[in-house]
Amino acid sequence: MIRILTALILLGTAVVRADDAEPIAPFHADYQLIRDGKHIGEASIELIMGKDGFQFSTRSEGTEGLAGFAGVRIEENSSFRWQDGRPETMHYRYFQKAAWKKKSRSVDVDHAAKRITAGDADGSATLDYAAATVDRNLVVLALAADLKAKRETLEYRVADKRSIETHRYQAMGHETIETARGRFDCIRVERVREKPGRSTTTWIAPALGFTPVRIVQKEPDGETLEMLLR
Repeated sequence: MIRILTALILLGTAVVRADDAEPIAPFHADYQLIRDGKHIGEASIELIMGKDGFQFSTRSEGTEGLAGFAGVRIEENSSFRWQDGRPETMHYRYFQKAAWKKKSRSVDVDHAAKRITAGDADGSATLDYAAATVDRNLVVLALAADLKAKRETLEYRVADKRSIETHRYQAMGHETIETARGRFDCIRVERVREKPGRSTTTWIAPALGFTPVRIVQKEPDGETLEMLLR
């Protein structure tokens, strides 16, 4: 169940349309989490301008089935700055709780010193620095900003707990998606993976500030995980 909730909160959506002040305007949005057609939990996504800069937070909680029984809760928070129309991570914190187990990890980017430090309870590591680095939580905001700016290359340098990964996406055309808030014309985006088996598809609505309203991830074993705007 932890894997299910983690997969579903990688991407989020906005309910306030972005204006010209920043690529994506502050917002708060709520979602339902679905596994194989059954409701298993709730999630929320929030972008705010805090006292220390921009904060992008994702929270999810299991409310039904095994996820609810185990009290699964996942929280991610990214402190970041906008640079040339794209987000750049400054600090990232991840916290996960399930039954009696807890996990945490972090990423800290010192842009002045050009240094990235990442780690978890097992230790820390120094990663290669480069501009425009984001964390796993911030990828969705980078994707939204690029689509709004009509950039064709959807590729992101992502800092994780031990390494730097490259996440690539491809726009696949337009589709209409039905949500609890109504029908939206969306840009369909698929993650390009090097290994076959797992697929991730995101539908992004320009009318909601170029942010996702639905994400579907299909696992190699046939399991379907879904996040849907409510």
